[in-house]
Amino acid sequence: MIGFFQEMHSGDSDVFCESIKGKVRSQTSYPKSKIVGYLQSGYPIFDIMETTSDVIENSFQVPGGSSLMSDGQFVWRLDLAAYIEAYNIDLPSRFLSFAIENEFSVPSVSRQKLLAISIAAGNALGFHVDGGAGRKTGK
Repeated sequence: MIGFFQEMHSGDSDVFCESIKGKVRSQTSYPKSKIVGYLQSGYPIFDIMETTSDVIENSFQVPGGSSLMSDGQFVWRLDLAAYIEAYNIDLPSRFLSFAIENEFSVPSVSRQKLLAISIAAGNALGFHVDGGAGRKTGK
């Protein structure tokens, strides 16, 4: 999971362990426009209907910003691309290598794998699967 920073979460979570302020750079060490495009073309795996505000300088907002995206290997927040555009956020080398290996094109991922990633990411963030309110059949 990448792009989950302390300033974006008010609760206690191991996922939001790093400060975004330590990730701001004057320039990127990677092709910024290609990475932004890559992040924006990920698979949506967890939609959250809220608008997020820039936690550094309050200079932008992103509708659905805390929604989750994936490329089948990594999971990130939808608003990560906006932070990269505004602040040249430093990204993990493993993520950058994966994007480069795939020529900045999100690879095909099966629906089943995306569902599993969605559930795992939701669990990591403290969400739980609800069996629903339907009648139990005993099977």
